[in-house]
Amino acid sequence: MPKVRAEFHDRIDTLAALRAPWRALESRALEPNAYLSARFVLPALKWLPATAPVWAVSVHDSAARGGELRGLGLFQPRVPRPLFPLPHAQVYTSPHSFLGGVLLDAERAHPALNTMLEALSRRTNGLRLNQVPRAGATSRVVHDVVAERGASWHEEEWHERACILPSEGWASRWRQHVAASRLQGYERQWRKLAESGEVSWHYLRGDEVQDRTIDRFIELEHAGWKGEQGTSLRSDPRHTGFSHEMTRAFREDGDLFFTELRLNGEVIASTCNLVSGRDGFAFKVSFDPRYAKRSPGLLNELGFLKGLESPVDHFGSIDSGSEPGSFIEQLWPDRVQLHSGSIALGALTRAAAQTAKALSVLRRRLIGPPAPAIPSALRQQRPTKP
Repeated sequence: MPKVRAEFHDRIDTLAALRAPWRALESRALEPNAYLSARFVLPALKWLPATAPVWAVSVHDSAARGGELRGLGLFQPRVPRPLFPLPHAQVYTSPHSFLGGVLLDAERAHPALNTMLEALSRRTNGLRLNQVPRAGATSRVVHDVVAERGASWHEEEWHERACILPSEGWASRWRQHVAASRLQGYERQWRKLAESGEVSWHYLRGDEVQDRTIDRFIELEHAGWKGEQGTSLRSDPRHTGFSHEMTRAFREDGDLFFTELRLNGEVIASTCNLVSGRDGFAFKVSFDPRYAKRSPGLLNELGFLKGLESPVDHFGSIDSGSEPGSFIEQLWPDRVQLHSGSIALGALTRAAAQTAKALSVLRRRLIGPPAPAIPSALRQQRPTKP
């Protein structure tokens, strides 16, 4: 099997030249992640201000310069902190990213990650990975490579997130998850909404997603509480520019889908979702506040659950992008554990990280654990009551 080599990219604008091989790598990824797609990351880097300089490491077959891309990670410097008391790197995530990690070729994941960590060890003391599926393929490779390198992994936090794992018996499974009284309440809201006209649910993907689909979604999001708080996509021209460029890039490949609830043909609730590989990723939700009493956002989600019975599409899994305690947990029956932690890359770093971890354990025993940390991006994802 050919060896692989690493390249540093200190000028992020040079990553645009990797767009085609990056897209090909995404299609072969060990673990699909729309937030690591060139279609997501490049618009984010272009439009959204980074909190610290961003640089990248790409891993290629070493037969010749420009060999096939086997791995890619984007990173930012991070200052020392109690759980990792030396300067280190962290995986880059945009303000609108709800999963982290690095992109690895499924067939060359082990050598690609090993080469990436070797390159990182020449530049920094460690690497923080955040929001990675705890039992996922990437985490398994991380543990194997870290152990073989004699490095160390330090898990710092984890939480559960609602997701959908479509399978046989889906119809009965999600209906068993939703309390009967709650489901009856949703159906009652649907009937009350129908008193104002024709209510319909729609699933749009690929060419069915038109510019007005995207624009209406952004308008609805801005009309609600996110617009009031200044966190909607339309509240800042930079975030608007990002959303337009990113969604159109996914649409071009047929990897953008919306769900809509309509009243007399007018969209009153909408969700924007991304696809990478066979997996779906819920990005944002919106609804018309004029109909808030009828819970259009919930009814739209209910339509999606029913639509998957047909099914309207075929997914390996669908990530909700939600935070613990989100309303979506009332509807989506499955859960995935996400964790964050750090890899100590050198002997001195390992010793410092182990000491910090021991002190953290002692602190927990004496005064109890700190409140679980929820990334700021997640806190803006879905309202508790749509």
